[in-house]
Amino acid sequence: MAKYNAMIESFEEIEVFDKPALFTPARIDRSTVPSGYYLYEVRHDDDCQGDAVQIASNIMVNHWGSIILREEITLPQDGYLDIEPDCINYGVDVDVSMSDFITKYPLHGER
Repeated sequence: MAKYNAMIESFEEIEVFDKPALFTPARIDRSTVPSGYYLYEVRHDDDCQGDAVQIASNIMVNHWGSIILREEITLPQDGYLDIEPDCINYGVDVDVSMSDFITKYPLHGER
């Protein structure tokens, strides 16, 4: 299973729990995500209706995509956070790079 470099991938800017994030349907290589940013994967529903239903560090089955945030999501002890589809707001912006996101949303205390 191929994994892609976060620094050269093109993303869609979205909101996850009302926080800015990046989304791609690709699997991202964790080692390419800049320090201080957090990579998660999203699972879609079993009926393939396009509904995001779970966030985790690693999704093997029903992989919907990868998200990158500048804030950590607290996962339950089992590592899988069940979500409602509306906790992800798509369509904020398209064709955004990791570098664009870092510039627009620097880590706390950075400018």
